[in-house]
Amino acid sequence: MKKITRYYKKLVFYFKKKIDIDSQKLNTTSLDEIFTFYGTDKATSVKNQYDKNSKLIVGHGYSKFYEKHFFSLKNTKFNLLEIGTWYGASSASFVKYFNSAQIFGIDRNFKFKYKSKRLKFIHCDLTRAEDLKKLERKIYGKNFRIIIEDGSHILSHIIKNLLFFLKYLQNGGFFVVEDFNAPKNHDYLNDCGNNELFFDEILTNIKNKKYFKSNILSESQQKYIFENIETIEIYKGKSHESDIAFLKKK
Repeated sequence: MKKITRYYKKLVFYFKKKIDIDSQKLNTTSLDEIFTFYGTDKATSVKNQYDKNSKLIVGHGYSKFYEKHFFSLKNTKFNLLEIGTWYGASSASFVKYFNSAQIFGIDRNFKFKYKSKRLKFIHCDLTRAEDLKKLERKIYGKNFRIIIEDGSHILSHIIKNLLFFLKYLQNGGFFVVEDFNAPKNHDYLNDCGNNELFFDEILTNIKNKKYFKSNILSESQQKYIFENIETIEIYKGKSHESDIAFLKKK
């Protein structure tokens, strides 16, 4: 029954009309203004342009950190992968900001509503082994310059996604983790109890190349991460939950 439901949702999704990003003309090149236009909470303030009743609210304010690290890539051809797209607002924003990049978005839901010649949505539930195998076939050889982890914010998922996707990140590329303290701020996102360090503590240990007790990451897997991460930069956004980390691969 679940397979039939998934198939039906997939069928409806692919036949549903999408918003054509390529036909939209924006009078700005500011990433923060682009984020605001599409209604992603990565912006300093957010207003959903497709909801007439939407009010301006405070966002995470991540745009200045993205521009600090990636402004030089605006006209560069590269691949970007976003884990957790929901409606696709930030994926659409990256298509508009990066003029030559190919954007890939992954989500378990069929809510993605945008299309572009430089945008590919991949339906995938990263907790399902079957979906992971299919995903590996689809992204094999893509060699991503930027991978953004903005998925469920569940602690075990964040940790596993870092380990799984690191091999698909090119040397010198960045693995970006948004809202990484969410499991610390919300008990329902901490599925590990006291059996795992919170992600900010894991980042500290990666920085110091210090092994730690974990039921998810073995010692050899921790070593792999230590050997592949060159630098980690952490920033605080607009709210107490706005924590973002940029992990640069060697």
